[in-house]
Amino acid sequence: MKLSTRAIYSLRLMIYLADHAGRNTPISLKEISQEQNLPFRYLEQLVVALKTAGLVKSVQGKQGGYILGRDAQDIKALDVVEASMGHVELLKCLEPDAPCSFRDVCTSRRMWGMIQTRITDILAEYSLKDLSESDMKARLEQTLLGGVETGAAMICDCRSESS
Repeated sequence: MKLSTRAIYSLRLMIYLADHAGRNTPISLKEISQEQNLPFRYLEQLVVALKTAGLVKSVQGKQGGYILGRDAQDIKALDVVEASMGHVELLKCLEPDAPCSFRDVCTSRRMWGMIQTRITDILAEYSLKDLSESDMKARLEQTLLGGVETGAAMICDCRSESS
């Protein structure tokens, strides 16, 4: 399974909004595009699905932009991934109504199902607050670095160069 660019960029967009939620002002797609090095036109498409899912709200006007639709602690990575690309699906044959002539005799289906469940469980475990730069930095400083100052965290752009 490979997460789509839509899912990865949507997660980066949402983490950026979570990182800046304390500003109490909407954030423009232009700012997100520049700060996250993401294509503006693509972000315009992504926010449609995120807005439909209730994960972001748009604010109109000169100082308009986007804010989180719910508290960062209440939005899970799985919510963002599913809003952007649909149900996490490792293999089509794992779907309840999938037509598969080997369903009853497939010796690996159970293993694939467990892998899919673990992936979705992990995505459901992490909230935007958990993934936000400010929260991550504070936890790193407290637990791993004993309060040593660190640089800003960078949200991974996990695209493969060969895709």
